[in-house]
Amino acid sequence: MNSYLLKNAHLYINHQFENVDILIEDGMITKIEKNIESDVPTYDLKGKMVAHNFIDMHTHLREPGFEHKETIYSGTMSALYGGYGTVVAMANTLPCMDDLETIADFKKRVIKDGQVNTYTYSAITKDLKGKELVDMAHIVEEDIVLGFSDDGKGVQSDEMMDLAMQLASNIDSIIVAHCEDESELHGGCIHEGHYAKEHDLIGINSASEYKQVARDLEIVKHYQNRYHVCHISTKETVELLRQAKKDGLPVSGEASPHHLILTEENIKDCHPNYKMNPPLRSIEDHQALIDGLNDQTIKVIATDHAPHAREEKNKPIQDAPFGIIGIQHAFPLLYTYLVKKNLVKLETILDALTTGPAHVLRLEGDVKLGQKANLCIFDLDKEFVIEEDDIKSKSINTPFLGVKCYGKIVANIVNGKMTEMEEM
Repeated sequence: MNSYLLKNAHLYINHQFENVDILIEDGMITKIEKNIESDVPTYDLKGKMVAHNFIDMHTHLREPGFEHKETIYSGTMSALYGGYGTVVAMANTLPCMDDLETIADFKKRVIKDGQVNTYTYSAITKDLKGKELVDMAHIVEEDIVLGFSDDGKGVQSDEMMDLAMQLASNIDSIIVAHCEDESELHGGCIHEGHYAKEHDLIGINSASEYKQVARDLEIVKHYQNRYHVCHISTKETVELLRQAKKDGLPVSGEASPHHLILTEENIKDCHPNYKMNPPLRSIEDHQALIDGLNDQTIKVIATDHAPHAREEKNKPIQDAPFGIIGIQHAFPLLYTYLVKKNLVKLETILDALTTGPAHVLRLEGDVKLGQKANLCIFDLDKEFVIEEDDIKSKSINTPFLGVKCYGKIVANIVNGKMTEMEEM
């Protein structure tokens, strides 16, 4: 049961590549060495890349309440076909993930329909309204809860965020912050740059993000609590995080694939699939993200997979909801647009998809002997086009339809169980 041999793997292990065989017995990795012989089913990978499967610490599964956009099944199936073995769902469901009853219901749904290891955050404040804290001390005891986030809304009250961080410090949990100062918002839909001006659209300024980051980091100095910045998009945020890490604060941050690949220069025809929050920023902001990834200021890539139904997204850009899907094709896009263009090393991308988020969330993200097999297999030379018919999500809101990529998934092994996507 779940025993097989992977021959001639190009394995990413201990932050470097090795050409080895991998023996998996009863779902556990029992040998990693050259020239293993065994009578179990054998797959010759012929040098295909193998890594610990990916961890997405920022996914919107939409269930309960918004199953017309996505379900736990369809969202985690997208993750499975993207090489992910673990996802963490955001709390902005209906009802909101802000009490023990809703979280218990979510756990039952995950047991029934989850295709990968699936966790959730609790909200920081009840119903994401920023007025009253959730019962953090009791919620954190639930094993499916990995932290607290009001993602989708920034916590506007300084006092409320101060109290949340104090309590998070007391219970040794993490605040995963959507940083957005609503006093800086004026109904914008894209970055406050030249594209917005040229198309007479209201822009979203950079201060709406970095002002809250600056505020939060001052609070972290006081409580020394674990703190993570979601979907960094501005050069100012990168520099704030860089300095905070130099100061020894227990902080981290993530960038999304779309912010690492696209800028406002890539927006076409005011299409709503280029509308996300935070927005696609300037070339200078994009370069700061690349620099931050390369110098380890940003050690996590998280997709912010945000599905919307066709009729919701198919509106003028001013009226469409924010967000795009991204979990199924995150790695091929990153490989094609960053690695193959020599902007970022493959090793850096893999670390940001595995050990980076694992460290932040205190999960396992390394390939090790004696552990359950959690591995993804990609053919880096295989070229393909992102087609609507291949998308596993219920939604198709992505600007990358029709885009040619390299790095096709061959198989994903989650807790020892292998799912083959291509013939091996």
